[in-house]
Amino acid sequence: MTRTTIADVAKAAGVSVSTVSRALRGLDRVNPETRQRVEAEANRLHFSFSKSASSLASGKTMRVAVLLPSEISSWFNSHAFEGAYEVLSAEGYDVIPYILWSQKELDRFFQNLPGNRNVDAIIVASFDFDEAKKQVLGELTIPVVGMNTPSAHGLDAGAAIDDIAAMGVIVRFLKSLGHTTLAYVGQPINASPFICSDAVRENGFLQAAEACGYGNDDIIVIPSLRNMDVRNEQDIYSGIVAQLLSAPKQPTGICVSVDAAAAPLLKELRRMGWRVPQDMSVVGFDDDPSASIVDLTTMHQNPTEIGRVAARKTLALLAGETLEEPFSIMPTSLVLRGTTERIG
Repeated sequence: MTRTTIADVAKAAGVSVSTVSRALRGLDRVNPETRQRVEAEANRLHFSFSKSASSLASGKTMRVAVLLPSEISSWFNSHAFEGAYEVLSAEGYDVIPYILWSQKELDRFFQNLPGNRNVDAIIVASFDFDEAKKQVLGELTIPVVGMNTPSAHGLDAGAAIDDIAAMGVIVRFLKSLGHTTLAYVGQPINASPFICSDAVRENGFLQAAEACGYGNDDIIVIPSLRNMDVRNEQDIYSGIVAQLLSAPKQPTGICVSVDAAAAPLLKELRRMGWRVPQDMSVVGFDDDPSASIVDLTTMHQNPTEIGRVAARKTLALLAGETLEEPFSIMPTSLVLRGTTERIG
């Protein structure tokens, strides 16, 4: 069975090959009835218009790059990518993930970026770029859109939660429960070196603690776990619990940067004989699937919707539209479960 060609569609529809080309590419100057007839014959003959040929004609590649830090399988990356893919693929775009594991790979990507004409737009997830890379992004002639990036520098648009405001909600909630000593625990050991949220959330915790009247002696900060020299996960969380329990003023309210760290921390606290929430309240961040499993109070965000919104902004920019709201703050909400209660 021979492959259907554009000439076959033209013959069946009773029009020229150029008319078929214009009709299937959605260009103007095609009568609506003619366009409908061409599309009907193309569907009947199972004709698939070549994306590469269309790209040559339109000057577009019909590809969008999505930069992801370290892995596509992580909770945020996979859901944000899904949201972007859902919107862009429906409009005929190929969505290409670029997984950047190391600083060397990131540097190489940016070295090749100015001369790279293989994509129509770039969506960037969670990266905190240095000033030189932000300048490269800002000089590109294609749209660059962020997903949960901490800065708008170098970007044309973006969708992100307000980590600082969300952490402030958590701190005020713990204060309302009567907790007079608080702790902040950073991300898991396998966190990407490019992800910025841990530092931003730690900063939000410190700002909110100060605003709520907590002194330096009333808080303890255990920074990003990826800097700890440990052999396995239990060593990590045993070390964290040891720091919490040996602090001069033992914290009774704990903010954890991500649910991925909060769940094993809960397990280790209970293994050491501490009752949660009777002795300690624990609040996570993200509301990933592990949170509901361990009944964790946490801050909910929706990365799939973040991806959708970023993709819609990308499409609008590709269409030459001016965005009324280039940078959108996405909603978060505190989900109350069984790891928090009033102290005392």
